[in-house]
Formats: sequence, C-alpha cells, structure tokens
Amino acid sequence: MKKLVLLMLVLLLVYPHVSKAGGFKGGGGNPGYWFAGDPVEHPDPAKPPIVFVHGLNGSSSAWFDENDMAEQAWKNGYDAAFIDLHPDKDMQDNGAMLAAKLREIYQYFGRKVILVSYSKGGIDSQSALIHHNAYHYVERVITLGTPHHGSQLADLAYSNWAGWLADILGQKNDAVYSLQTGFMKSFRDQTDNHPNRLKTKYFTLAGNKIGGFGSALFFGGVYLNMFGENDGAVTEKNARLPYATNLDTGKWDHFSIIKGNLTFPVFMPLLTIQANANETAATKENLSYPFIRGGENHGLREEEFAVEKGVKEITVHWLSNHSSGNIKLTDPRGKPFKDFSIAKTADVFEGGFVHSAAIKNPAAGTWKIASSVKQKEAFLFIVTFDSPLNQQIKNAVTRESSNLANVKASVRSIRYENGKQAEKKSLKPASINALQNSLSFKKAGMYSVTIDLSGKTADNSPFNRTIIRSIYVNDKGEKFENSPLSD
Repeated sequence: MKKLVLLMLVLLLVYPHVSKAGGFKGGGGNPGYWFAGDPVEHPDPAKPPIVFVHGLNGSSSAWFDENDMAEQAWKNGYDAAFIDLHPDKDMQDNGAMLAAKLREIYQYFGRKVILVSYSKGGIDSQSALIHHNAYHYVERVITLGTPHHGSQLADLAYSNWAGWLADILGQKNDAVYSLQTGFMKSFRDQTDNHPNRLKTKYFTLAGNKIGGFGSALFFGGVYLNMFGENDGAVTEKNARLPYATNLDTGKWDHFSIIKGNLTFPVFMPLLTIQANANETAATKENLSYPFIRGGENHGLREEEFAVEKGVKEITVHWLSNHSSGNIKLTDPRGKPFKDFSIAKTADVFEGGFVHSAAIKNPAAGTWKIASSVKQKEAFLFIVTFDSPLNQQIKNAVTRESSNLANVKASVRSIRYENGKQAEKKSLKPASINALQNSLSFKKAGMYSVTIDLSGKTADNSPFNRTIIRSIYVNDKGEKFENSPLSD
C-alpha cells in the first residue's frame, strides 16, 4: 500500500494535472511547466490528445483566459495539455524545452499528440520537432498566425529609428531578435531542408483582419499593409509554409485567431488520425514604403515629412513609452489635425502607447507633427502612404526604369552579435545606386539597415520614404534576407 501511495505521489509531481476544463489555474507562466486538462469521459482512439503552445510574450493562460479554446477541445472529446515556455526566448531555447516536455506528455497520454501552436509558438514547435527530434511524439502540427518567415515589426524594432523605443519597452529580447526576417530566412534554410521536416505534416491558419481604428492592432496592421494582407501582427504570406496546407485565411486578427469559438471549428476536421485538408489560395501583396523617424523627446519634438501629389490617404502614428503626450499635426496650409485615437501597443511593441490619425486626400507639401511632453519620452513616428508612387520608388531602388528625379539616400547600418549592438555605421547622403554598391556585409551577425529616401516626382513634387532591410550573415559568410524591395 505504501508503495502504491508513493507511486501516485511521484506521478502527480512528474505529470501535473488540473481539473475542470473550463476553469484552469494555469502554470503561472513558469517556463517548463505543463499540465493536463480534465480527461474526457469517453476517450475516442481516433482523437489524439492536443498540446496547446502559446506565443510571444504569452503563457498557457492564453488558451483559457477570456478564451474558450480549452473548453472547445474538452467538449468535443479531446484530451489536452498546456505548456508554458519562455515568453522572451528564441526558438532554440524554447525548442529544446518543448522537446523535453513533449516526451513527458507523450508518456503521460501513452500516444502521439497534435500540436496547436499560436504565433511564435509555431516556430518553437518546429524547432522542437525538427532540430530536437520531438517528431517521435507528434502526429501533426497546426499553427495559428505564426510568423514562419519572421516579422517586419521585429525588423522595425531593431532598426535605427525604432531601437530606442523598443529598448525602453523591454522588447529587445532574444525572442524578438530571432523574429527578424533576415534571421528567420536563415532558420528556414536550416529547417526546411532538414530530413526531420518530412516526418510531420504541417497545417497553417492565417488572418487578414487588422482591427478597427484606434485598436491595439491598428498600428501594426497599417504598417504591415505595406507588405500585404495581415492580422495586425503577421502578414498572411509569412504565416504560410511552402510544404504546409493553409487551411484558411479568414477575417481574424492576431488576437481573435486564437479564440476557440472562432477557429476550433475550422481546424477540428484535422484533429483525427486520418484527417485531410484542402489548400486555400494566397493573396497578392501590395508593396509600399513608409516614412519613419524616432528617438528621444525631452519636452517638445517636431518632425516634418513630405506628401506628394496624388496620395489617396496617409495614416500617422506616434508611438511612445507613455500616453500623456500632446500630439499636433499640421498640413502645408497650417491647418491643424487633432483627431488622434490612442491605444496600447501590442506584439513587438507591447507596453507602449500609440496615437493614430488617418487623413484622406491629404494636401501635397510639407506636413509637421509635434509632441509636447512633461517628461522624457522615447518615440517612434511613422507615416504610411496610399500612393501610386510606390511602384516608382521600388523601380528606383532596384535600378529599374523610374520617373523619379534626384533620388538621394542616407543609410544607417547596425550590426548585432548575439542580440547586442556590435557596430554602427552611417553613410553620407548620395545617389541610391552609389550607396547600395557601397554596402558591405562581410562580418557575421544580424544587420539592420535603414535607408531614408528623398527626391522629386515627375511633376516636381517632393517625397520622403524609409526602407528597412534585415540581413543575417552566418559564420560561413552566407547572407540571408527576405528583401523588402520585392513583391
């Protein structure tokens, strides 16, 4: 009898279990902790257990805190487990941890499981299965809004203009660093060509709703619109894998794609051993370029930007580490615009605030924006343009035929090693072609390159734009980049 009691105690310690599928306490966000939900009353051998994996800045509570995903699984007859990984570590650390825990979960249930992984959790899952051999324990993987090819918002966070704010907000960490598109290009090269990749089937789900004006995902969505349809944090293109079946691209934003009542019915047909799925078509990207500035404000900070003729709409965003700033936007005729929404920032810039305004048919000429604060602020200022000029800018940068005149560029390049700034260079303003020829990426590391463009259109209308490039160079000197200059 004593031996039986001791055995039960050991099992409880090794395999923590939480009752009540709809009333989880969770693991408190302690990395490495996992727990099982209430067992279903009538287990179906055709229904493998589900392991839910959270994303960036998250924890296991994402699946049941104001979310019925855990309840949906239980009500539909699926045993489930939930795990806490590091919210701020890269896919290498989290992948190793997840692989070890998947072995425990496999032993607990006595069979293979299905992974349902949200956002960066999908990348952590691939790392576990492919690079740490956890494919032995998994039937298939379903990813929800996962940035499989990185996040342009992560590129922005490590750029020259935005780095100060990202630092203040505490978002310059291993997780965000690893989500830069150049770094992820290298990860994809290592992962997609690995023999273990073929041992598990992958399915993806993507969203194309960015949230309404003034919502937490509005800024990210408008910024990412430059790269195509997105969910406010991840573009649809980056949420896909070339060898995975994309189940659907729906009207979900990055917060709603994880909600059980919205997406569990979409991927539930895949939650049986013999499941199959149909592919949905990808949407076309519409590449465009913003204007970006950032830094410190010690009281009053004013920035100027040009709006060329023919712009249909601009959106203006002032991100800050606090919400008390007084923002004033003025058009070329001196007319003020004060109708700004304010929202908390999300995802890569979580912890800050953003003032946003949208102006249709803006007047051409020089606009001004000013922020007045009583305390020092770190800020990031971004303007996006709905403009026919975007294709001409791309042509000028890629040396194709363009009607733009006197396009000049200034370049600021930052090289990081293991997440820390190792080198910073600035190139004097010159023609875009001359500067592009002078860029060098010989040293190993992660490069963030900010290119600020200025010039005139064919009708002599001035314009400004900013391009951010993310380039990873490995120890062999191989260069990896998801170029922002191509669609």
